[in-house]
Amino acid sequence: MTEEEAIAALPIWRSTPSLVPLEKGRTNRNFIIRHGDDRYFGRMGVDLPHHDVKRTNEQACAKFAAELGVSPGVHYADNGILITAFVDGATLCAADMHDDETIDAIAAVLRRLHARPAPRTITARCGVAICRNYLETTPDDELPVPRETIIRLLGEPNLHGDCLVHTDIIPENLMRTTTGLLLIDWEYSGRGAPEIDLASVISNGDLTPAETQRLLAAYGPHRTEVLEQQRVALIVREALWCLAQLRHGGPQGDMVSYTNLCIDRMLRLFS
Repeated sequence: MTEEEAIAALPIWRSTPSLVPLEKGRTNRNFIIRHGDDRYFGRMGVDLPHHDVKRTNEQACAKFAAELGVSPGVHYADNGILITAFVDGATLCAADMHDDETIDAIAAVLRRLHARPAPRTITARCGVAICRNYLETTPDDELPVPRETIIRLLGEPNLHGDCLVHTDIIPENLMRTTTGLLLIDWEYSGRGAPEIDLASVISNGDLTPAETQRLLAAYGPHRTEVLEQQRVALIVREALWCLAQLRHGGPQGDMVSYTNLCIDRMLRLFS
């Protein structure tokens, strides 16, 4: 059975839906689904041990995020298939991350995301721990900086946060809709400290010091030391993610250019 056939055979449909595959998606397959007059977004993927991605965890996080009002509603989640409401909108681009109104809107989304404790069954996340997991499987000759230097800069993991964290807030995972911003793509999400997501926005958005201060002022109370540790960790994490993805998935799509961007960010930390 193909992926399209598996989705079309789900018990949630009254009749056979039509599927249009989307090209985007480095680690899964995505579709726009039409069922009568309704549209849905569908994605299908398998567990990815090299990225510590478990589809059951992704689906649990997507459901909880929808309950919090920061992500599209979930219609089906099982066996690696996630079907959500289709939302008219456009994902952000790198330039959008430097717009004052957008920064304020991101802060508002993060406040809602972090407003309630996440279920304890959701995987604990910490940028430092994620980096250490990648380092265990990354050969020395692939690392742009000596392993010992990276470990020394990262410090010790902290897995004691209790809110839902996305951990992968790149511009493409923020969608602008008529009712505001939504977060999408919960593959790497889990339970952790809210500073992880603030750090994710700052590092992946290449925010300037002034833009960072605007984000933090709009978000509210946070722990400066935790934020800085997670900012460093998420820059390192993104570079290590790229190296792992190249090793397991090859130079598909924009992987080579994105890897170069992320390694350049990492090297600036150690310059």
